[in-house]
Amino acid sequence: MDLLIKGATIITLDGENEVLKGDILIENGKISEISQSIELSKEKMFATKVINAENLIALPGFINAHTHCGQTILRSYADDLPLYEWLFEKIFPAEEKLTKEIVYYSSLLGIAEMLKCGTTMFFDMYFHEDMTAKAALETGIKAVLSRGLQTDERQQQRLDETKELIYNYSSDKIKVFFGPHSVYTCSYELLEKVAELSEEFNTGIMIHLSESEDEVNQCYEKYDMSPVKLCQKAGLFTRPCIAAHCVYVDDEDIEILAENGVTAVYNPTSNLKLGNGFAPVFNLIKSGVNVAIGTDSAASNNNLNILEEIHIAALLEKGMYRLPEILKAQEVLKMATVNAAMAADIHNTGRLKKGFSADIVLIKANDLNMLPCYNTISNIVYSSNPSNVYATIVDGEILYMDGRLLTIDEEALIKEIKSIEKILEESIE
Repeated sequence: MDLLIKGATIITLDGENEVLKGDILIENGKISEISQSIELSKEKMFATKVINAENLIALPGFINAHTHCGQTILRSYADDLPLYEWLFEKIFPAEEKLTKEIVYYSSLLGIAEMLKCGTTMFFDMYFHEDMTAKAALETGIKAVLSRGLQTDERQQQRLDETKELIYNYSSDKIKVFFGPHSVYTCSYELLEKVAELSEEFNTGIMIHLSESEDEVNQCYEKYDMSPVKLCQKAGLFTRPCIAAHCVYVDDEDIEILAENGVTAVYNPTSNLKLGNGFAPVFNLIKSGVNVAIGTDSAASNNNLNILEEIHIAALLEKGMYRLPEILKAQEVLKMATVNAAMAADIHNTGRLKKGFSADIVLIKANDLNMLPCYNTISNIVYSSNPSNVYATIVDGEILYMDGRLLTIDEEALIKEIKSIEKILEESIE
């Protein structure tokens, strides 16, 4: 069924006249018209669902540009630890206990949380990624997926699994990238291989990059260069590349990222929680680097609330540089929409525009924390939270509306998660 969103305050993020009052007509999953008033024939009205949006804000659905959905099941398992201890002593060993079924339900849990936050697409790196793909297809959310790659005895198996993902799941809803985990878990030879394969399969790359001081120091000790320069040397930047974190990057690194069109994904909460510091986002943007926003996983955040991430992202840079005028609300909002779509080389989402996919979030404008409203975009960035999300729409399909997930049985999911929690409590330390 087609949709008519009637009387909304519309944030298009499409250049001029980015905030307007009007209607959005959605036909066959695409935005077919945006104007002050759309009148339909009686025949057309019969086949169209109308949403009265007089007290709603319509804007592009949020894109979570870095997470590990299958890791949601490890929320609160390993907190208050530095990155390497958290990863190598707690997370990696625990992940050995995660079966395909567990990753499937963990992915459903993560997707459910993201839909309630207005997320219409997420970028993911994990194992059993076919289960995350299955969960995404069943629920209707869009995704860019990568099977995490490392150098060990299973390296070739992981590469083969990536190829299978590309063959089996590439579609309008799902893109598959190659996913070398990091320069400290992948050999240089594997990084080179990934560059070759991404060219062969005409796809992109996502990687954790310069997340911690330890990573950078070890890279200099082993290769006598920064992680950014190593990735450039290996050829990773010849393809669309999404680099999560980019916390410890110097001016030369930033110049390389900008010149090669690499997207840096800002994950402020995860970086803070693991004690890794602050990404120099203002300098990245000033130098021409495309910057998107991610939550990272629920095991390191500990939520997938993109609205919270947008808020923190805006505030941290102002505090770091003591410049309240930098990273204005509109710029941060574009990081979670327009910029993220650009990162994955996707050109039909991230804006509300005729011909674009109808990936839309509706926010309640009359909730107490959203009043008064002198600046709609500022209220979204600085005031909103998931309780304000009225509906999440992907390709014109309503996936979440008025407190209800429409493609997920929430009660059944909670039951499964509690059952898995009991199993994991007995099997992981």
